[in-house]
Amino acid sequence: MGGDDDPVWTRRRFLAGMAGTAAALMGVTGLFSTEAAARPAGAPPVRDTICGILAFVVPGNDPYSRHQGVSTDRVGGATEGAAASLEHTFDHASPVPLLGRAGGNLPGAAAVAALVNMYAVTVDAGSLVGPFAAPFANLNHAAKARVFELLDTEPQFEGTMLTYVVNAIPTLAAFAAYSEVSAFDPDRRALTGRPVGWELARYDGVADGWDEFAGYYRGVDRIEE
Repeated sequence: MGGDDDPVWTRRRFLAGMAGTAAALMGVTGLFSTEAAARPAGAPPVRDTICGILAFVVPGNDPYSRHQGVSTDRVGGATEGAAASLEHTFDHASPVPLLGRAGGNLPGAAAVAALVNMYAVTVDAGSLVGPFAAPFANLNHAAKARVFELLDTEPQFEGTMLTYVVNAIPTLAAFAAYSEVSAFDPDRRALTGRPVGWELARYDGVADGWDEFAGYYRGVDRIEE
């Protein structure tokens, strides 16, 4: 076994006492959360966690991206629409408790937030304090990458649903960031403006056709019936 400074041994000790740590983590982070009044008692800071994930996958000019040290001069993944959509997706894709008693029997986006934040604390205990309610959002970009590395290689997840959940987190975040949800009105089923994903992909938008396709192919100018 490794010593107290061995990161693998430290993580195992952490996981062994996950129940107490999860409760403490949720309680401490609640002190810093701007959403604390709107969340049930003991719930993790879901929105800050989701925005931290979106900023990690698709950095932009938002506070989450700037704090992690990797940002751009244009809008990125951490938008209200993308965050709400990603939370909705997690809630519906994983409606059953994912972490058991250790994670407070949380399902969906709350379970993802608890899991990611618990590993954020193992990477950097100082992440409990920062500008955001979620420890993960308080990490720099390299530390966030380390969190996903640990999640992806955690032997205790092998053969469980958590393997698929962990793999889906960055994938679904990228999908949400590049989709139309940042400017989509679900009630009217219509766009309210130009989606962030279109800007990121430099997509010109919906069109009936393109000039590039005018003319004929390889000299064929008619089709004989």
